[in-house]
Amino acid sequence: MGKHDKKNVKSEKKGGSKKKRILIVLTIIIVVLGLIVGVPYYMFSSQFSKVKVSTLPKDIGIDENIYNEKNKKIQEDYVNILLLGVDARDPNESSRSDSMMIATIDKKHNKIKLASLMRDMIVNTTGHGPMEGLNQDRLNHTYQYGGAALTLKTINENFKMNIKDFVEVDFFGLEKIIDKIGGVEINVSAAELPYVNSYQNEVAKIEKVKPVLLTKPGVQVLSGKQAVGYARIRYVGDMDFQRTERQRTVLTKVFEKMSKMNILELNNAIGEMLPDVNTSLDKGDILGLAKDILMNKMSKIDQLRLPIDGHNGTIYVRNTYFLGWDKEPNLEALHKFIYEEDYDPNSIK
Repeated sequence: MGKHDKKNVKSEKKGGSKKKRILIVLTIIIVVLGLIVGVPYYMFSSQFSKVKVSTLPKDIGIDENIYNEKNKKIQEDYVNILLLGVDARDPNESSRSDSMMIATIDKKHNKIKLASLMRDMIVNTTGHGPMEGLNQDRLNHTYQYGGAALTLKTINENFKMNIKDFVEVDFFGLEKIIDKIGGVEINVSAAELPYVNSYQNEVAKIEKVKPVLLTKPGVQVLSGKQAVGYARIRYVGDMDFQRTERQRTVLTKVFEKMSKMNILELNNAIGEMLPDVNTSLDKGDILGLAKDILMNKMSKIDQLRLPIDGHNGTIYVRNTYFLGWDKEPNLEALHKFIYEEDYDPNSIK
């Protein structure tokens, strides 16, 4: 399959005081998941009521032959959560998940891991698909068929995972939090500019407001709508591969600004986003994650992108485009990334 030059994995070290370290790590959880675990309990308790809490069905695609009592300790050391970014703004269109990541709270190595799954990856979707009898579709289409629950189940089944919870945030929530912190500074190229403006026009039409368009390329402060429009560009550069880089750029800029905010400012900013959050985690779950991150002083963030370089490529099934991926090397890369020395080759068979 086609090969790409971009690195799949990168590691980043965050410094500063203990509070800032925790806030920076938690900001990632906050921005991507929409959780509020970086603020005092009394603030968290009052803010959590804004979040929609959903219950998952009993069958979420976890293979009990792989994940059972024999490796219970490993499951406790590595907590995996599915992060979803969706755009449900237009009531006339079905929502699809534009951003999917597996977030791992690695208590053994004291770090956070984020594995991005590209939206066009072809996956098995029993009982669903664009064509009769195919039972395969793009990964992001599973959200349209069955919401976060089906996407989570599909990822567990196709990637041999044991994800038990999800956090979903509407991109409108990300827009609001970016506006709340005063925008983010981004270098917009001449090729990217018309796509950013196209998104402004699209959203303005839905919201029945006047669009605020960019007038020139270059380094500039983008509003929430403009920043999200930038992050969602697909047709400049290396398609979805470069798109994931833009998403990381926007999130990095948000992290930088939020890490300089005090507790009250951070609490106010997060409060703007929480009504756009849906999760299967309850208040106790979130407080438990916050405790793990705090007690383990998690300050390192590792990232992976699937499919990995050299093991992906364009394929067509019944004249429909999909992003193909070689199963064994990609599953091996994902499981080694998450479990490190605890990786068991039998877990991906």
